[in-house]
Amino acid sequence: MMTIGLAFLVSVLLIYFTSVLVSSFLVRKQVTMMHGMLFAMSSAMGIGLFAGTLFGILFQGQLLVSTVIGISIGLVTGASIGFYYSFLALLEGVLSGVMAGMMGAMLGEMVKPADWDKAIMTMFTIALSISFLIIYETSIYRKSQPKWIRFYQHPFISSLMFILICLFLYSQKPFILKSIPFLPPHH
Repeated sequence: MMTIGLAFLVSVLLIYFTSVLVSSFLVRKQVTMMHGMLFAMSSAMGIGLFAGTLFGILFQGQLLVSTVIGISIGLVTGASIGFYYSFLALLEGVLSGVMAGMMGAMLGEMVKPADWDKAIMTMFTIALSISFLIIYETSIYRKSQPKWIRFYQHPFISSLMFILICLFLYSQKPFILKSIPFLPPHH
């Protein structure tokens, strides 16, 4: 069962993925095709791993369902960013998303219930750090920048912001409530 902490994680990741999507679109003409392939591949890998692990945990014992959901989320993530650059970037993003969603689902299936929160937070931290790095890289190519983007470009500030977000969200655990089996009364 999901909790408010998990809803925070998913919300923050969606916000940062949307930021990656917008920033990738804005700099698509200033960067090389290799940048586009890297943006698509790394975003699909981070989001696919997180989604696959999350659904592998949520749908314990149903590996096919969690794999299909994880693959689908990774595929859409990679395709949505790679689409801006070229067919090769699209293909790279799609294939990375498929692989990450599948690996995440297998990981989620294998993790013991005592380690569910650690696995989710680890995958979230990986996905969020990828998003931060892509936004940092794309902000360099923007010609007219608002003050908040220049503030974000300082490595110390962005690192501190990343750490504070992770610490705040990690304090919101448990992310998934473990179901307790019903035991009949003893006589």
